[in-house]
Amino acid sequence: MIFDIYQGNSSLTRLNIMKIANDDKVFSRHLQLPLGFSKTEPGDLKRVLAFLDDSSASEQPVSLSKVFSVFSGQPDAWSGARIARIISSLFSDRMISCVVNGNVFLHHHSCVFLEAPDQWERIQVIPRKRLSSCELGAVVDTCKNIFGMDCPPDQDDLTHFLGGFLKQWKALLVGFGRLAETGQYPGAADIRSCISFIQSWLAIPDPYEKICFVRDGKAALVSFSHTVIRLKDFYEYGVVRWESWQQSLEKFTGFQSDIEDDPEAAAGLLRLRHILEMRSPWDDLDCMDDLIARIKPVYNRIRDERFTLLQHDTLLQINRMIEMISELLENAHAKDEVRNMALVELQKIKKAIEFDRPGSLISKQREIAEEAFEKAQDIVFSKS
Repeated sequence: MIFDIYQGNSSLTRLNIMKIANDDKVFSRHLQLPLGFSKTEPGDLKRVLAFLDDSSASEQPVSLSKVFSVFSGQPDAWSGARIARIISSLFSDRMISCVVNGNVFLHHHSCVFLEAPDQWERIQVIPRKRLSSCELGAVVDTCKNIFGMDCPPDQDDLTHFLGGFLKQWKALLVGFGRLAETGQYPGAADIRSCISFIQSWLAIPDPYEKICFVRDGKAALVSFSHTVIRLKDFYEYGVVRWESWQQSLEKFTGFQSDIEDDPEAAAGLLRLRHILEMRSPWDDLDCMDDLIARIKPVYNRIRDERFTLLQHDTLLQINRMIEMISELLENAHAKDEVRNMALVELQKIKKAIEFDRPGSLISKQREIAEEAFEKAQDIVFSKS
């Protein structure tokens, strides 16, 4: 009998244990043990569960070998095959789970354990903890609200569903993190925190504890999910707008001293810069376009005033250049051909400045005009 394995006989080798297990028909690969063990007496199941529940209540770990030892030693001396049928049935019905080296296994087929009698001493058998139907229903509703879809009503299926969904979110967050860590976009700390939250949940070894985490940590889970949704919305749809706001701030900053003369625009510029420097600006993004709209008219007015002044001063300078070259040509009694050669470039630049709008182009034209002025002087002196 299998009971003989657990009587402290140190002379038993691994091969002896396997032989005894085989002889007692504890397992049989070709018979597909889990599928063939459906005929189990309900009373037997209750007795084993009661034993496991009592041991769990007293915090005494129960190895698979101990289960065989206890029930093969009763007055009716259950056979190893009978005990194996019970273990297989309980395992298939998710009433018990096995713990190996601290890892909880929930496979619906127990042959992976029953086929290794030499390992039974290291395999702990524990009754599966389950939420009440009311508690599980509340957890399902919470998950449905968070993920926006129907969730499995079964505890184990729900745990598996959550794990898969959170892994998908983690993959997204890792991608967002690469952008955030460049320093050009917000949310780096939030991304790290959310990834840590997911990793902590995934690292919980006991599926029951995972589902209890959802039950007891509803507020934390809801807060976490809201942050993830905001990050997804930003990095999937809001990056282009963020870059546009940054460009607007860069433009406004060039006129900051003049913008600050307008109290409303100054307050808007201060607020705009503050939001763009925030680590988690999610609650303030909706006001960004209004801030831009408040500042932009003042910026446009100041820009136009500066352009008009720059245009006016540049035209005055070029007109003086033209007058000086004209005077030199007059004194040199230059021919029309020489006059045209000396003045044509300056006249083209003057015309361009009269029609150009960006101030940067006018500044560039001023530099070209200075070079054209020197060239015109050379033409006059060379032809005189």
